[in-house]
Amino acid sequence: MGSGAAEASSSLGTPPRTPVHPDDAILLVGGYTHADLLAHTPRDVDASHARGVHVLRVCGVTGGMTRLSTNAIGPNVAFITRSPTNPQILYATTERIDDEGEVITLRITPEFTLREVSRVKTGGRSTCYVNFCKNKEYMMVVSYWDAKVSMLRVGPDGRPASPRSVIMQPEAKYVDDKRPTREEHWKFRQRWPHSHCCVTEPYTNLVHFVVDLGLDRVFAYRVCRVSGSLVLKGSVGLPRGKGPRHLLFHPTLRTAYLVNELDSTVSCFRVNLPASWVSSEATVAAAADAAISAPPPMEQECDTPGAALELIQCISSLPVSEQGKTTITPQGVWKAASHSSEIRMHPSGAYFVVGNRGHDSIATYAVDQRTGSIALVGITPSGGECPRNFNWTGGGAFLVVGCQNSNRMCAFRFDAATGSLTLAAALEGVASPNYVCSVPMSAVPELVTAAAPADATPTCVNDAIARVKSFEIGGIHHSHHGSASSDFDVAPASLVL
Repeated sequence: MGSGAAEASSSLGTPPRTPVHPDDAILLVGGYTHADLLAHTPRDVDASHARGVHVLRVCGVTGGMTRLSTNAIGPNVAFITRSPTNPQILYATTERIDDEGEVITLRITPEFTLREVSRVKTGGRSTCYVNFCKNKEYMMVVSYWDAKVSMLRVGPDGRPASPRSVIMQPEAKYVDDKRPTREEHWKFRQRWPHSHCCVTEPYTNLVHFVVDLGLDRVFAYRVCRVSGSLVLKGSVGLPRGKGPRHLLFHPTLRTAYLVNELDSTVSCFRVNLPASWVSSEATVAAAADAAISAPPPMEQECDTPGAALELIQCISSLPVSEQGKTTITPQGVWKAASHSSEIRMHPSGAYFVVGNRGHDSIATYAVDQRTGSIALVGITPSGGECPRNFNWTGGGAFLVVGCQNSNRMCAFRFDAATGSLTLAAALEGVASPNYVCSVPMSAVPELVTAAAPADATPTCVNDAIARVKSFEIGGIHHSHHGSASSDFDVAPASLVL
C-alpha cells in the first residue's frame, strides 16, 4: 500500500474542478486494511483499491469531492481526531482483536499526504475512541473488544506515552479466560462487556461518560491527576438489549442523546449531574481522604426520576415497516436486519443524524430548542451500503457519509429549514471508509504548514507555507489572503481534571 494520486469524484455529472471556497473542507477518512483482524466483517475490498487513510477535499459549494491521497497506515485505522492543544498533530487508533490496538500520531504534509510521527500501544484490543481530560494532560482511549479505557499522558510534543493506567469492566475478564473468537462475538453481542466511546459532558467538562454496549450501561468517571487514573462515580442502566453505542450532549441544553446499536433507537435524556460528581478537591490530602471516605459509586436506572441520565424519550431510527426485522448473515448468524452506527449533532444544535447499517439510510431528528425533546423528521437512503460514519462540512451545509461496503463517499446537501438531505455528489473507490474527520479549510494552513520536518530548511518551510496559503489542491489554484487563528492554551492544572 502506498499514497495514491488525487482522483476526481463523479459529483453527479460535474467534476468538482472549482476554485477553493471558504466553506471547503479536508476530510481524513479511516479505512479498513485487514478485515481478518476485526471483531466484525466488512466486505472485502477489491485489490485494485488503495487501502489505508484517505485524504479528500470537499467543495463547499457543490459538495463535490476530490481524493488527494491514500496513505498506507494501519492496520484498520478507525478513529481520527485533531490534537486539542497542538494544531499540527492528528491522532488515529487501530482496531484489531489479536493484539493491543495503537494510537498513531500523524502530521499532514504540504502534499496532503500523512506522515507517521509515533505509535504507542493502548493496553486494549480493538481501540475505537479517543477523548481528552479537561486540562488535556491525559488522553482517554477506549478499546471495544475487552472493554478497557486507558489513560495516556500527552507529552509537550503532542506524543502520547504508554498507558499510565488501564481499567477494564470486571466481566470483560471473559476475554482473557475464554479467548472468544469473533464468530462467538457475532452470535452473542452482549456475552461480555464492550466499551464503545468516552464522551465528556460540556457543563463542567469534568465527568466522562463511557458507554458499554455489552452491559447496557453508561459509566461516569472523573480523572485523578495524582494517579493518572479514572475514578468511577456511578453508572446509569438502560433496558436490556439496547446495545448502546455512542453518546452526545446538546451544546446548550441539559439533554443528551444515545444511539442504541442493537435495536436501532435513540434515547433522549435529561442530564442531572449529581453534585458529588462535579465537586472539586483542593489539595492532594483532601483527594486522598475523599478516596477513602467516598461513598460507593452510585448505580441508577435511566427511568428513575432524577437519574444522571433521565430518560425522556426513545425513538426508532427506522421506518415502522422495518422495525424488528431480522436476517441470517452469510456466517449463519440470526440477527437484526439493521444496526445503528454513528450519531452527529448539526452545528446549529437544531438537528442530529443517525446512520442505519442494513437499512442503509440516514435518520434525521429535530431537537426542540426549549425542552431538548426530539422528533424524527426524515429517513434518507445513504447512497451506499453500511453508512458506518459521517460528518458535517461547510458549517453544516453538507453531510458527508462513508458507505463502508460500497467503497463510496456520498455528500448530501442539508436544508436547515426542513432537515432534509439531498444527494449532491459521490466519490467511488474510497476503500472501506469507516470514520470521517472533518477539518475546515480555514484550519488547513495551520495544520499543514506546521507539519514540516524539524530539520527542513527555511526555503522548504517557506515553499510549504506559500503552497498551502494559495490552496493548490487537486490542480486548482486560488489565492487566499486570510488566515484563521485558534487559542489552544491549556487550562491550569488541577487536582481532579
